[in-house]
Amino acid sequence: MKKMIIGLAALLVVFSQWVSASELTGAWELEYAVYKNEKGEVVGEIKDKATLSRKVLSDNHFTFITWDKSGKFIVAGSGTYTLKGENYNETVDATSEARLMGKTYEFNCTFKDGIWIHKGMEDGVLIEEHWKRVN
Repeated sequence: MKKMIIGLAALLVVFSQWVSASELTGAWELEYAVYKNEKGEVVGEIKDKATLSRKVLSDNHFTFITWDKSGKFIVAGSGTYTLKGENYNETVDATSEARLMGKTYEFNCTFKDGIWIHKGMEDGVLIEEHWKRVN
């Protein structure tokens, strides 16, 4: 009985870190991001609101816009997403930057202390982004 209770408790901890689509629905702002090459070296970092980005998610669609501190537009995109356990995938179907069109991004995501964290590879670069809910 004790082993079963410990096992159930462990499962609850694992499942509590998974993100559900209803947890993602809403508006998010980028808090922090780090980009690392295949050697693990930092090749880019966003902190202290140096670059601003907002993402809005519905049940299966997302839209994002990114701008700099002066308000200058950088990039925007939209598309569909799927969420299965810790696997969050975005497919871009509209964007201001041609190289993003039709791309699918595959992320591992968790939800910790109100922060949505996702990590995944793009063209040999590990992306790690931390998003905070704004609504």
